[in-house]
Amino acid sequence: MNILSKIFSYLFWALLIYFIVSISLIFSFKIVPGLNRDIVQTGIIAFFGAFFAFIFVKIAEWITIVRKGNVNHFKSLMKIERLLNRICDRLEVNIQVFGEHLDALKSKKLLVWSSHEIPFDYDLSDDLKNIDFINEYFSFSLDIERMKNDFVTLRNMHEENKGLFINEKISPDTYKDNVSFCIGEMEKIIKFMKAYQEKVIQLLAKTRLLQKEKEGNWTFWSEISRIKFNSFLFDGFPKRHYEKNFNKKVEEELEILKKEIDEVRKESQEEKNKIKSG
Repeated sequence: MNILSKIFSYLFWALLIYFIVSISLIFSFKIVPGLNRDIVQTGIIAFFGAFFAFIFVKIAEWITIVRKGNVNHFKSLMKIERLLNRICDRLEVNIQVFGEHLDALKSKKLLVWSSHEIPFDYDLSDDLKNIDFINEYFSFSLDIERMKNDFVTLRNMHEENKGLFINEKISPDTYKDNVSFCIGEMEKIIKFMKAYQEKVIQLLAKTRLLQKEKEGNWTFWSEISRIKFNSFLFDGFPKRHYEKNFNKKVEEELEILKKEIDEVRKESQEEKNKIKSG
């Protein structure tokens, strides 16, 4: 563990120097009998007092830096969890809206385009420490960009086709061909959003699992003192990579998460039904 290695490195060099100086003094007193021991001992005590104070100051600084980094890591995970929940909600709405657009186009009606912006924050990965999760988040961001670009392209294509038809600059047959193309592209986007929604839920489950690392994983010290020093001093130790049984834990977390999502959807539908019934 890098943090413990750093701390033990400081202590090792401090004790090594103390040992070397102590041995040197023993030989010095034997070689130089007239050497004033009180003066030497006072000087040595002062030196090592300052030296060990310096070592512990450096350790305290290191702990502060590490703890700040860990706090920022877990804060980023919390923000990502909220962001993913918003994305999941927007995808749900857009799937419904695009489904209505698709029905309108198939019914040969003039469509008034609408869609909900998919939120995203690229900077949230800056403070993350888990390399595997960072890579997934980056890949996730590329899919978001692709989806947004597809939205804009399809909207512009539809609006241009509609404008040309209204202004009688294209024939009805050309308009119909363009509409058919838009229908095909919209079906692809809806299919992509549904698949992407599953990816969001997967990443959300992993985000929740990584946040649980804050609860403590330093088993050795926990067993000895019954206090999780990693949480007390460092605010948890984020892992650099997914652990071996991480995928199994993800599957378990997915079951819990999907039940929560189904309950929210059910409650939301009940609220809509109440509003419609008056």
